[in-house]
Amino acid sequence: MVRLLDRQYSTWLAGLAALSLLGCAERGERASTDLSDEEKAGGLAVVCYQADIGSLNAFVSPELAAADIQQLLFTPLVLYGESGEYLPYLATEWLWEDDGRRLVLNIRSDVVWHDGTRLGVEDVAWTLRAAADPEYAYWGGGDFLALRDVVVRDSTTIEIGFSEPMVAGLEPFVGLPILPRHLLGDVPAAEFAQAEYHRAPVGSGPFSFAGRRPDGAVMFDRFDDFPQELGRPYLDRIVLRPILEATTILAELETGGTDLCVVGSGLATRAQGSGRLQVVPLEPAQTQVIPLNTRQAPLDDARVRRAISAALRRSEIAAATSPVARAAVSPLPEASPYFDPQFVQPDADRDLASSLLDSAGWREFGDGRRNAQGEELRFTLVAPQGMETSLTVVQAQLRRAGVAMELRQMEWTSYVDLLQSPDDRPAAMALGFAPEKIFNPASDLYSEFHSEGFSNLGSYSSVEVDSLLELLRAPLAADERREIYSEIQRRVADDVPMLFVINVPRLAVVGSRLQGVEVDLNGPFAFAWRWWIAPAQRRVGG
Repeated sequence: MVRLLDRQYSTWLAGLAALSLLGCAERGERASTDLSDEEKAGGLAVVCYQADIGSLNAFVSPELAAADIQQLLFTPLVLYGESGEYLPYLATEWLWEDDGRRLVLNIRSDVVWHDGTRLGVEDVAWTLRAAADPEYAYWGGGDFLALRDVVVRDSTTIEIGFSEPMVAGLEPFVGLPILPRHLLGDVPAAEFAQAEYHRAPVGSGPFSFAGRRPDGAVMFDRFDDFPQELGRPYLDRIVLRPILEATTILAELETGGTDLCVVGSGLATRAQGSGRLQVVPLEPAQTQVIPLNTRQAPLDDARVRRAISAALRRSEIAAATSPVARAAVSPLPEASPYFDPQFVQPDADRDLASSLLDSAGWREFGDGRRNAQGEELRFTLVAPQGMETSLTVVQAQLRRAGVAMELRQMEWTSYVDLLQSPDDRPAAMALGFAPEKIFNPASDLYSEFHSEGFSNLGSYSSVEVDSLLELLRAPLAADERREIYSEIQRRVADDVPMLFVINVPRLAVVGSRLQGVEVDLNGPFAFAWRWWIAPAQRRVGG
């Protein structure tokens, strides 16, 4: 299931990330030649997040903040590599057996929980069983529906059995936080999601939870017993502050009140205009989408939906939204090895839009279009607050093509209620999707486009697409799997059950004091253990 962006963000592979980080990396490399590891050790960094910080456990929270913070607090089994591979982390080795129905993992023996208890294979086994149990409400539990048994072979080896081949491979294990059985094993499953643990977790990562301040800030201290091989931090403490106002964020970064902020892309122009700040796009980009209600006129006609796509000039929408935004024309993230640039939704083709509307019976009439009954080509789009800029451009572009789009905005909580009420959904809705699967996106596609998919907000139904999505659930040769992904992209481009509008990466905006900042597909805090501040620039107290 894709992660829905929260109200503050209404989750290219290595090449783009490397280019965007060039200035930051050079700065860190120049400074690092002057200081030894011992001299880098110490200090406090203040990081701001453009959202309130509630649950710190990605097991029970689908919000991006919890997924980001996981890299500070927990020790995932594996991490993303740069080229479609997985990197060992808590799991040192793995072996697939029985055609993908059995996975054998070797677990590190030198990781301990922040309370001093050793992390062992029993913790991994308990977490996996909980992830597969719907009562524990793991938001990504669909990835583990096929889990059949978990067997502890010895003190460092675990064997995981599945009732069917695990075609997603190791990707579901990247986002799964391993939890402490000795603290959570006795919590009833029905009460697990509400446990206080999630706000004050005992983890096993490079930083430990150190408390919450009255202003909403969360403190994390360096965990000295974290394995050096996995990256023991330089910083003594990271303070994570929620700051919602863009003006305040920039002022804090400029004056050194904060050292790094994870923000939406709307701040890119102002941040890039500063000579003191580094702007680092966070990939994979989040995608602004507009699901179209395929059961409601006039969008029940695929020609109309395709014409609407062709009437959009996505580069113009992106430029109006953020300097780091870019056109989105496919359901697959650009970082996925299955992204096929041949099969994209029509874009910036007014002639195609006009021809399709003519063929669908919508003739030009004044500055709009009407059908044979004299009805105006009009539909309503409902969106959460915060997406005004891009959607206003969409509205203007459609008007130029003779399509009237009424734009209505809703408060986030009410909007979520509407999302969950299929019978009440309007002709179109707008929201942001953060891709959950990069290397194996089949589950995301199933959720969005299968007739029974959870995130199929346009009530799209295609026997052919359903069949293709079902095929992706079985073991396939690499070439065959690639062909199926391409065919799904082609059909979605033709049918347009969901408009893909723009890709909008979040940003890590870095102040002049913080050194060693790098990011990758694992998130903004994946390399927080490398961050450091020169002794002369460190804060007093904390």
